[in-house]
Amino acid sequence: MKVLTATHQTQGWRDNDYCCAIEDELVLFVPSECTGGTVDDDCGCRRGMAGMTSHRATSTMKVVERTDLDRGIYFELVAESLKAQGYLTDALMETPEVNEWVHHLSDELIHLAARAPVGAVLERRDDILQIRTPQQTPK
Repeated sequence: MKVLTATHQTQGWRDNDYCCAIEDELVLFVPSECTGGTVDDDCGCRRGMAGMTSHRATSTMKVVERTDLDRGIYFELVAESLKAQGYLTDALMETPEVNEWVHHLSDELIHLAARAPVGAVLERRDDILQIRTPQQTPK
């Protein structure tokens, strides 16, 4: 299945790019981020995703094919990452609303990865995840 991973590829394309995550680790949207500011401010919350292992952020993500994953395993990895980051507990995961929310997050990440070709480098611009192409110039 196609998934999103952290990448250093195309870093520097924008002046405010960053990648503190581990190359090729799975990434996700964190449940809590700054609400003020702009997408290009110093904070970076509105243009990044977090590594599921390192819990560190990146502004560049790559679509990769992972044959070792299926929806069930991927859901478990998302849930375990959120637990490790302190967003979830086992008790919270037992509540239907929270369990459904984690499934929704997992499905959204899978859907976003499925929309782009393998090897594509993506960037987040607030609520938009878009492919970076060599022909584009940063805005």
